[in-house]
Amino acid sequence: MIIFKDMNMMPVYELPFKAAFLIFIMFSMVGWISEVLYVGIFHEHKFVNRGFLYGPLCPVYGFGGIVILLLPAKLYSTWIPLFFASMILCTIVEYFVSWFMEKMFHTRWWDYSHYKFNINGRICLLNSVLFGFLGLGVIRFVYPQMLHFLTWLGDFVVMISADAIGVFLTIDIFLTVRKLVDFSATMEKIKVFGESLRDHYGNETWFRSENIEEMLASVKEYAAISKDQISQSILDKIDRIQNARHAAAESFMAHFPTMKSIQYKDELEHLKSHVKARIKAHLKK
Repeated sequence: MIIFKDMNMMPVYELPFKAAFLIFIMFSMVGWISEVLYVGIFHEHKFVNRGFLYGPLCPVYGFGGIVILLLPAKLYSTWIPLFFASMILCTIVEYFVSWFMEKMFHTRWWDYSHYKFNINGRICLLNSVLFGFLGLGVIRFVYPQMLHFLTWLGDFVVMISADAIGVFLTIDIFLTVRKLVDFSATMEKIKVFGESLRDHYGNETWFRSENIEEMLASVKEYAAISKDQISQSILDKIDRIQNARHAAAESFMAHFPTMKSIQYKDELEHLKSHVKARIKAHLKK
C-alpha cells in the first residue's frame, strides 16, 4: 500500500517506486511537449514528434528531472546553489546519454557543434544554462505540484496507472528497438552495396567513388551510354535503393535532424538527400 501523507517536498528517493516512476513519466512528457513546441512548431512550423520513442515521451528529460531531485534537500530552498548544481548535474547526464547512445547505436542523435562553447557537440553552454533554470523550476514549482497530483489520485489509481504505463512503455521500447534494427539494416545494405560497386568498378575512369550518392549516379550515367557493360540486376538494385521509402530511417531523421552516423556516415547522408528530394517532390504536387 502506497501512503501519500505529509509528503510535501519529500525527496524522490523516499517515494514508493511506482510514485517515483510516474514522476519520471511526467518529466518525460513535459520534455516531449517542450521539444515539440520549441523545435517542431516555433522553428519548423509543423508538428514533429521529437521523441526517441513512439509515445509522447523524451526519457532524457525524465532522467534529468529525477537527477535534479536527487540533489541534497538542503539545496531545495536555495536559488544560486540550486541553479549551478542543476546546471552541472543535468549537463553531465546529457553528455553521458549522448555518449552511451552513440556507443550503443553508432549514431550521434543530436549535435551542438554549431553552437558556441560546446564540448564534442554533445553539450553546449546554452543548454547548460537552460538546465540551471529548469532545476529551479522543477524544485520550486513543478515537483510540489506533481506530489499534490499524486496525492489527489490516491493509492489505487497511482498503482494501476504505473502498471499500465509500464506495460505501454515496455511495448514502446520493444517497437523502437525493432525500428533501430531496421534502421541499422538499411544502412548496412546500402554500405555493402556501395562496397560491391567499388569492387566491380573501382578501377574504371568513369566511376566516381567519393560517396554512395556519387557512386550510384556515375553507374547510372555510364549505363545510359554502355548498357551492355552494366548488369541489369545492378541497375535494378540502384533503382530500388533510390526509390525505396526507408520508413525507419526517415522517422529518425525527422525526429533528430542533426543526427550523424559514425559507422554509416555516407549512407546516412544519402538517405538525408533522398528524404529531402521526396519532400520537395511532394510539395510540388
